[in-house]
Amino acid sequence: MKIAHAQIMTFLKGAGLTFAALLILCFWYIGAAWLSAMFPAKGRAQLPAPGEPATYLCEAPFHTDIALPLYDPLFDWSAELKDELPAWLPPDTYILFGWGDSVFFTRVLQPGDMTPARVLSALAGLNDTAVRIVPVDGRSVDDFCEPITVDSEGRQALIDHIRQTFRHDADGELRMIPTPVPGEILVKAKGRYSLFNTCNQWTAAALGKAGLPRALFAPFAGNVTSPLQGAEETRTEEITLYD
Repeated sequence: MKIAHAQIMTFLKGAGLTFAALLILCFWYIGAAWLSAMFPAKGRAQLPAPGEPATYLCEAPFHTDIALPLYDPLFDWSAELKDELPAWLPPDTYILFGWGDSVFFTRVLQPGDMTPARVLSALAGLNDTAVRIVPVDGRSVDDFCEPITVDSEGRQALIDHIRQTFRHDADGELRMIPTPVPGEILVKAKGRYSLFNTCNQWTAAALGKAGLPRALFAPFAGNVTSPLQGAEETRTEEITLYD
């Protein structure tokens, strides 16, 4: 009886220490994300030339996408994705690009699909990653996404970042992943998803390459949008001041 009691006490002590360690980890994780958003890496001054197409950032509760025009003067995405995109897309079409865990893109389609095994396998980097590509019409992207101030050099950097993430086969063709979601395209991607390399970290890295303000540690969607909003507010205040 005494041995069983001692075993129970040892188990409870170990469980308590594990729980305390998880709480401390969560505290430092959230704290690091908050500090990174409050003190982002500054971007460079950018002034898009007249007539340049707009670039957008699309935010969901836990995910961010970069939206670029299908027919960009810098790069024609219809040629890159010629075998995957419908031929009837209108000229004002935008393409949403987001990186993430392939299992989440293909199997976590409803809240109930988010099982502990799928979450843990993603955080541990056990699954392949993918770039999710979604074509949308110009009015929709303008209604649901926020424009970001980026010049042609920055936009080219975004294009390069996305294309460099794609995986290709031996013939140089994109490696596709079947998806049950109508209208979506999944391209097998480089990199491993993890607790410290989330979909939003990929977006923040792209913005940094484009010369935009970014949080160095960006696990959450707010870490991506907050530095941009702060920079836009400062820019608006400066324009108002000089006017």
